[in-house]
Amino acid sequence: MLNLLNRYLKKNTNILEKNNVLILQNNRRIETINKKSYQFFRLSKRLRTIYILFVFNDCFYLYLLRSNLYRILNRSVIVTNNWKLIKLEILKASAFQEYCVDFKLIIQLVTSIMEPKILSKSIGLEHPNVRRVIEIAEEIMSKNKVLNIETLYNVAKKSLKLPRNGLLFIIQFLINKKILIEGSKFSRETVLLNPTRRGLYNYIRANPGAHFSILRKNALSDESGSSGQLVWHLEMLLNFNYIYKVKVGNYTVFLPIEMEIELGIINFLLRDKINRKIVDILTTQNSIKNSEIFKYIDEKREQVNYRLKNLIGYNILCFKEDPSKEVYLNPDKQEDVINILNKFKIS
Repeated sequence: MLNLLNRYLKKNTNILEKNNVLILQNNRRIETINKKSYQFFRLSKRLRTIYILFVFNDCFYLYLLRSNLYRILNRSVIVTNNWKLIKLEILKASAFQEYCVDFKLIIQLVTSIMEPKILSKSIGLEHPNVRRVIEIAEEIMSKNKVLNIETLYNVAKKSLKLPRNGLLFIIQFLINKKILIEGSKFSRETVLLNPTRRGLYNYIRANPGAHFSILRKNALSDESGSSGQLVWHLEMLLNFNYIYKVKVGNYTVFLPIEMEIELGIINFLLRDKINRKIVDILTTQNSIKNSEIFKYIDEKREQVNYRLKNLIGYNILCFKEDPSKEVYLNPDKQEDVINILNKFKIS
């Protein structure tokens, strides 16, 4: 069936190419198509003659294009009552019904092209073809060149015996996974070869919730560079999905990519000594009056009240809305809070 459809498409190529002129005038409709899908169709020569069919989803309008009837049914006809009669006759015509069948077959052909075995969901970073594409990319970047996706595609196409759409899928897969980034001289596997960057990443893993000042003071040595270089190294780790950042109050804190955001916020809050004191005393007592906590931990009332608002705001503590006005550890987060608190005690 596919051979017959290919011949069918070849016969109609001239008509479709003529229609390109009209389609180019409909950029707004083209832009409504999923951007990635449009890029895929644009790159594939095999689909070049049929992607334009997907710009217009209406079978009737497509039929007019294919048959060059748009030249006859111009605005002077459409705005008159004759248009309704003409449209009705076309819809009843056997030629139009045959076209609808052909169009469905074309869609099936496109689907079969877009779903080769290489597009299987089981593909992963350990797949031999994926590993080879990564190696080719790293070979390009090892020559002190930034990664250009077009160059990667051309080099990989010569080295690997892969179908065009399969190779494009692998490259897109690696970009989506942040294994490769266009315009970079690194891959996700080589970005940690820099000892300063690797040390910074290891520090964030061991100390999640650290903010910029802490990283500048503790994660970098005097020889490692300036604050600007710290920003550069952090951006590299962010770009390649080793870490992510989250805003907590007035601070931007950094977390390893595998850590949940709630755990990261708890880690950040418990870096503060007074917060740790508040949480620690509430692990030994079920609840304490809000106005009396400062007495238990021997800290100034205003400093304690400020931190209580933060801990309640981030749902670490709960506040009883009754005359007692007592606070207590959130039962849903109690286990995580105690584990993180114990980690700080040990360190």
